[in-house]
Amino acid sequence: MPFVFMYKISFDILLCCHNTEMAFNVISVQIFSQWARDIATKPSSLYTETFDHVFHQQMVTSEISQFWEPVSDYGGQNSSLLNSRYLNDFEELRPLGHGGFGHVVLCKNKLDGRQYAVKMIRLKDKSPPVNDRILREVATLARLQHQHVVRYYQAWIETGVSGNLGDSTWGSKTGISSSYGYKHGSSTDLAGKENLPELPYLYIQMEYCPRTLRQLFESYSHFDKDLAWHLFRQIVEGLAHIHGQGIIHRDLTPNNIFFDARNDIKIGDFGLAKFLKLEQLDQDTAFPSEAPGVSIEGTGQVGTYFYTAPEIEQGWPKIDEKADMYSLGVVFFELWHPFGTAMERHVILSDLKQKGQLPPAWVAEFPDQALLLRRLMSSSPSDRPSATDLLQNAFPPRMEYELLDNFLRTMKTSEDTSVYDKVVNAIFDEDALSSRSTHHHSGTLKSVAEDASAVQHSDVDTEVRDHVIDLSREVFRRHCAKHLEIIPLHLLDDCTGPHRNTVKLLSQGGDMVELSHELRLPFVKWAAANQKSSFKRYEISYVYRRAIGHSTPNRFLQGDFDIIGGASPLTEAEIIKVTLDILMQFFHPDSLDIHLSHGSLLEAMWSWAGIKAEHRQKVGELLSMLGCLRPQSSERKSKWVVIRRQLLQELSLAEGAVNRLQTVGLRFCGDADQALPRLRGALPAAISESGKLKSMFT
Repeated sequence: MPFVFMYKISFDILLCCHNTEMAFNVISVQIFSQWARDIATKPSSLYTETFDHVFHQQMVTSEISQFWEPVSDYGGQNSSLLNSRYLNDFEELRPLGHGGFGHVVLCKNKLDGRQYAVKMIRLKDKSPPVNDRILREVATLARLQHQHVVRYYQAWIETGVSGNLGDSTWGSKTGISSSYGYKHGSSTDLAGKENLPELPYLYIQMEYCPRTLRQLFESYSHFDKDLAWHLFRQIVEGLAHIHGQGIIHRDLTPNNIFFDARNDIKIGDFGLAKFLKLEQLDQDTAFPSEAPGVSIEGTGQVGTYFYTAPEIEQGWPKIDEKADMYSLGVVFFELWHPFGTAMERHVILSDLKQKGQLPPAWVAEFPDQALLLRRLMSSSPSDRPSATDLLQNAFPPRMEYELLDNFLRTMKTSEDTSVYDKVVNAIFDEDALSSRSTHHHSGTLKSVAEDASAVQHSDVDTEVRDHVIDLSREVFRRHCAKHLEIIPLHLLDDCTGPHRNTVKLLSQGGDMVELSHELRLPFVKWAAANQKSSFKRYEISYVYRRAIGHSTPNRFLQGDFDIIGGASPLTEAEIIKVTLDILMQFFHPDSLDIHLSHGSLLEAMWSWAGIKAEHRQKVGELLSMLGCLRPQSSERKSKWVVIRRQLLQELSLAEGAVNRLQTVGLRFCGDADQALPRLRGALPAAISESGKLKSMFT
């Protein structure tokens, strides 16, 4: 066998260099015979046939005959299992539940030995952009870090063929991207699957929590008032953190509120239906409903009816965190009203949902709780309290909180600054920081060496970015703008704006500083301080936004072109010209749509439609959902139907005002030559402003 092995390698070497000077040099020193040279320099097919003929018997009878088999055939389809991240990293322990769109498995990580819940969701769409968006959305959840929120560690997408969830070989048993367990199967299970279509699967690795609030309710024989307040506070604290990061849960039910090993509350199983639309999910009809304690299908599925807010049921296009507060109200009621039987629960919750009726005896016993419940379950989202409101006003005082409040009050009012200095020094204490970092080992911020995100751009991305910056600067300079650089860091009381997601930092000296949120406000303050009545400037630099959870701030490249002084129509026209000059460096003019508006026009439209000042921001947010949809498109018409419903129901706008808003969208949005005459006829107050807009094009 060693001879056969070496001889095959020798032929391969010669074949690799045949028709080269090296090949003839090797032959000339008589390492190979003339016969070997003739065979090796013939077409490769002849070489293979000759080799197989000579060594076929050796290959068949050899103790390591599999050595000669092609790599793709060795081990059959099982070899592709090596490419599965799920099968490589996790050992399946037992199923936790399954639903129409996937299932959840208790797994042990082979590297750290810890147990995790791994959710697998079958998708329909193989489109990389769609899958990338899904991963970005789940990554947002991974940045949530709070003692009362289930940790989302990582998510990824693999591709594999589907099996039968109902058979005894439960788990991942398919090729490159398995979804069902190979652990309990055998290689014969793979027979007949070669022709099945491959489907993408979304895998989500989560913290494992062994028990749900629903399971507590099922054994809720003895009501404990202190326990009810304790659990409700933990739920609200977790929800306040979630909402504070700009995330809506959308599926808050007792099945999705868990207990960890220490019996602390953990909110989990976020309604993935927010971004995993049903048409992107591949439903398995063998499991049309969820298993207890595991939410797969997201918002609005069977079992969540009692907890679903009215605005979700009615299909409002814009849902905010107040939808979660409605669900929280039902959970609050269940905490304070144990049910003897499933039928009693169904009857009482049905009356609460459909009629707003509460058991009279319960209301008499807990009048304050009944009042809070009615606020939480108000049909109008704006009337529901926020999670932060509840933490401030709804709970009985706790001794440790009172001590902390007194201390903070002293720190604010005391003339002795040493109290504040001691707090700052404690925050920046290196031993405390090291201890906190060790405690949150699974964590958050990483060193530059560990964190790949420290490298912001690849070589290609950097080249493209630099090219865009260079062309933009050239256009700005062609319009005689001067480069005025903005310092990205300033004290909080200097150039501060009203933005909620500004990045605020605390210096070791106790000063609060802020990273630039945008480039214009600092320039305006500079121009006012220096009494500039005429100036044209540009700036291209980074601005920062607060990230979700414990992450480094998000950084965005922003370009700014500003003009102080000059006739308004001319300056506005030049701004538009600069924008076009830059865009046409990269796009054909026919592919560009320029959308023009004006503050005075908007004010005139609000007045004409009869929209009160307190409703204008919310109305504007809803109308912005029409985006760039063309006025007469079918998509815009269908979108308007649901926006109209929300305007009437949530804001209680008069039907005439809503009809006029529709007229604004249909008649006053379009080509300038058509829209401006209509504006003049319908909006007398805006005639002068429409004339200015018209002059830009003439």
